[in-house]
Amino acid sequence: MKYIDLFEKSKQIARDNNLTQLEVYQRFMFERILERISVSGYRDNFILKGGLLLSAMLGIESRTTRDMDVTIKGIDVSKEKMVNVLNQILSIDLEDGVKFKIINITDIREDDEYGGNKYHIIGKFDNLKVELEIDISTGDEVTPRELKFEYISIFDNKKIIIDSYNIETILAEKIETILRRGKYNTRMKDYYDVYFFLHNMKDEINNADFRSALNNTLIKRESLEYYKDYEIILKEISTYERINEKWNIYSKKNKYANGIEFKNVIELIIEFIARIEEKSIV
Repeated sequence: MKYIDLFEKSKQIARDNNLTQLEVYQRFMFERILERISVSGYRDNFILKGGLLLSAMLGIESRTTRDMDVTIKGIDVSKEKMVNVLNQILSIDLEDGVKFKIINITDIREDDEYGGNKYHIIGKFDNLKVELEIDISTGDEVTPRELKFEYISIFDNKKIIIDSYNIETILAEKIETILRRGKYNTRMKDYYDVYFFLHNMKDEINNADFRSALNNTLIKRESLEYYKDYEIILKEISTYERINEKWNIYSKKNKYANGIEFKNVIELIIEFIARIEEKSIV
């Protein structure tokens, strides 16, 4: 692909999906990284999660992201080791004209449930330079196991096979985060993601796998006490003025969330958990 072709294609994708062209350029660069991971000797060590995976699952018109999140298994995640691993992956020549360079490494904020390090990267293609961030962590348990996810490129429909989280583990971690942070959770994307899964993909959720994934997540993060009071916590969240204000801003800013009432989001989560608990008792 030539730069002029990428420019025109990106402009069309941005226009069709109510995105900025920078967001589309970032997606292009992330796809180039994903393909390099998929053909590298480390393809079984990287498990895709987070916003990029959700955007691929839900559709770029339904979820955008500005970074890439992965959990690592089977290898050391020290900065020195990961710089070496990433440089090996990023230097793979796919004859696509794209070059990458790690420019900085920072710690992921302490209150983030994943922890780990953030790798700041510059992607270059012809005259185009795009800043990217890859969050790398380890220790997360995927229940029952990671998937071989078929990522479809938004540029040429090419398939990229990469290990990823499954829906049940994504949902379990999102719900645990909502309950543990309670009314202090300002990440509206957590609420949106859970709503989308429960509203649009409920038939694809394996309830038994979700319950196992949730239990493992609650134990790992030492947050079982929050789950026991899920209904009280969620009802408190639904009436908290600051969160409602933030949701209104989020839903207006992101076209895909237009028209979704926050109270309906919370009600859907309560109904889902109640149904899961009823089945687990029976």
